[in-house]
Amino acid sequence: MQLQPIGRKKIRAINQNMLVNLIRMHAPISRTQLQKISGLSQGTVVSLITQLIERQLVIETGMAASTGGRKAGLLELSPQGAYAIGIHLMEHHIIAALLDLQGEIHTIEIIPLHLRDHGEEAVALIASSIEQFITQSGVPPQKIIGLGCGISGPVNRLTGVSVDSWILNWHQISIRQPLSERLGMPVFVENAVNCLASYEKLYGRGETCSDFLVISLGRGLGLATVLNQGVYRGAKGIGAEFGHIPLFNNGRLCECGNQGCLEAYVADYGIVETYRELGGSLEPLQREQVDERIIDILYKRAQNGDAAAILAFHRTGRFLGLGIASLVNLYNPACIMIDGGAGHRIELMRDTMHSTLEKHIFSQLGQGLTMLVDTDTNMDNWARGAGCLVLQDFFAPTLFNKQSL
Repeated sequence: MQLQPIGRKKIRAINQNMLVNLIRMHAPISRTQLQKISGLSQGTVVSLITQLIERQLVIETGMAASTGGRKAGLLELSPQGAYAIGIHLMEHHIIAALLDLQGEIHTIEIIPLHLRDHGEEAVALIASSIEQFITQSGVPPQKIIGLGCGISGPVNRLTGVSVDSWILNWHQISIRQPLSERLGMPVFVENAVNCLASYEKLYGRGETCSDFLVISLGRGLGLATVLNQGVYRGAKGIGAEFGHIPLFNNGRLCECGNQGCLEAYVADYGIVETYRELGGSLEPLQREQVDERIIDILYKRAQNGDAAAILAFHRTGRFLGLGIASLVNLYNPACIMIDGGAGHRIELMRDTMHSTLEKHIFSQLGQGLTMLVDTDTNMDNWARGAGCLVLQDFFAPTLFNKQSL
């Protein structure tokens, strides 16, 4: 890759954003403390902080205790100094969230949109919906620093293209360019589970953990892998497709077109198929018709003693446990988070999942491993995670990030 020369303006912007991030992490903090932590000169820190205060991104909130000289002013972020939009794309709606600089939700809305199949037309509808969302939020557009978009399946982050979203039936659909041109702001596109991991890393349970996994279970099966503080994406940026590791040779047909993928056995449509194989009866359904209502029906049947439903969830737990065991043996994470999108179904899988996991992981790798299983189906954090793509770039832009050169 040919590197472009970095000018003073770019370096100054990076230093300024570094100070913003240090204030975010250590507030309240004085200019002297910032100078020591950042390694920048005192004059540079004073100049950059003055600009940040003028831009209303940073505020002085008090005075530090005196050490003999003049008391130093303490700095914090101004939450309303700037905002980021995050959107999570689903088959029949999007979740849009407007976040302040502390990652808190200012406005959130579920916007009905039919996104499946017609990618280009859907992106245009998304742009129109976001324009209306911004207007209704009451936040001045000039205060919005960017939009993050989370979508299922592999994504080319550099081009902002959805490579393959089998859930939406999108293939090679450009998202970043049309949205950025229409909305007039930077747009970041990422796999949805990676977005969720970004939220967990910035503001959630992964804030103090350098190596953890986030597993999403529901309509599909997704994974985000955080190693050494950063999301692992592989050589081409589309790695960690956990749902498509092979479980059986010549097994069930997966939505990706291959046979025997793990997702075909543990995603919602996989649970339904297992139930049918065990003799359970459901009305004929297409895969895109398998939703939370169907899984709720199976869950209630299991609670009421339906043997096929109980066994279907137990088998699904074993399949999931096998997959997670492979991840533990590969990555040795400190923590695994199973997203709340799995809902109450995970309760019926938990025992067989854990027993299978314990059976197949190396004992040393299991020591100290924390499993966090969330049964809260609140989807807000998916949109917050997409918004965190913008905040991450704002707080710590990559030196050679093509979107910021």
